[in-house]
Amino acid sequence: MSSWGDLAGQTVSALIGTLAGGAITVHVARWQTARTIEAQAELAASQEAATSASARRQWTQQRSAEAAQRLLERLAELYAWLPSLPDLALEEPQLSLHAREHCTAALNSLRQGMQTDLLSIGNDRVRARYRTLVRLGYDVGWRGISQSNRGRQIHDVRGYLRYVQFTLEAVIDGSPLPDDCEAPALDRSDSVPWLPPTVPWHWQDPADGS
Repeated sequence: MSSWGDLAGQTVSALIGTLAGGAITVHVARWQTARTIEAQAELAASQEAATSASARRQWTQQRSAEAAQRLLERLAELYAWLPSLPDLALEEPQLSLHAREHCTAALNSLRQGMQTDLLSIGNDRVRARYRTLVRLGYDVGWRGISQSNRGRQIHDVRGYLRYVQFTLEAVIDGSPLPDDCEAPALDRSDSVPWLPPTVPWHWQDPADGS
């Protein structure tokens, strides 16, 4: 009888061991499945975040480039009428009234760009350079700073305008900005026109509009 009892006990023990092993296996399998699903979810979230960040960067770059293009058009208008800039505050312009009117409109457009398109460009250095150009234009045109040196005034503003132009072109291209530099001091005694420290190779090329 004891042999039957031993056999039954062994059978029960084996069954319990099998059931316990199966339960452990199921638990491990479930844990592994849950961990795999969690890892896949984390990976998907990470990829989605990276895609979203990339899309935001592309959108920001495109928005900045479009704004820079519009600002370049405003610069081109002022560039065309720069010789009349010192005439804005004069009752009797040295050049024509027609030229002075166009120069006034171009300078006003440049200032409007500072309050509209420029706000779409997040780079503080770009914004600062554009605002400095607007200030220089008003210093020459309406405040009459250094009226005794008309030719150098015009060349100073032209040089800084070109500097801002290359800065905006860098925004459009997504390339590094030109090096920082001090704006021209319009009331200095030096008669040499202002140039930035680093001048692009095509600066003096007549075909480039210099």
